[in-house]
Amino acid sequence: MEITCIENAAVLHAEKDMNIFRDERVIPSLKERELTYLPHCNYFELQDDIQPYMRKVVTMWMLEVCEEQKCEDAVLPLAVNFMDRFLSVCVIKRQQLQLLGATCLLIASKLRSANRLGIELLCTYTDNSVSYEHIFSWELLVLSKLQWNLCAITGYDYVDQIIERCPWGNESSLLRRHSNTLVSICYTGNDDEIAFLTGGA
Repeated sequence: MEITCIENAAVLHAEKDMNIFRDERVIPSLKERELTYLPHCNYFELQDDIQPYMRKVVTMWMLEVCEEQKCEDAVLPLAVNFMDRFLSVCVIKRQQLQLLGATCLLIASKLRSANRLGIELLCTYTDNSVSYEHIFSWELLVLSKLQWNLCAITGYDYVDQIIERCPWGNESSLLRRHSNTLVSICYTGNDDEIAFLTGGA
């Protein structure tokens, strides 16, 4: 008997439930729940060793990792959400920021990706400046500081809702792809790229 593997490398998505897109309560509910998962303060006032440009550098690195590893679109926004919430409750040193970013990518990929990012892979992306043991121990630290509240609502969760409600939403197959790209870039805080993509000055 011959056994043939016919698995496809492409990511498979569930069928759409059109009842969800017709229900007017969904978007207000998303907006209400999103408030629960936002940082509680401007953490740059709490952090004495981290500046906004450092966050931008780390989130751009996180975006590059996600792009190279072809992660699902939901992974980056969720990882950045975890990082921002963690920084609003726990003071760290600048040398630990990439470690935090790698740990948040690990957790988000476990939740939102069919193929999670491995710890060894993430260590490689840091040029081995972060060890397996560091990420392994920080995973529990991050989870505890977030009080295990991991089902955050991010900008990614609004994309399908908005596209399906627009009469022209399904006219272009690129619309969803471009929308998800814009969401990812917004989470990095890269103002120049956002302006370019939206046609701003």
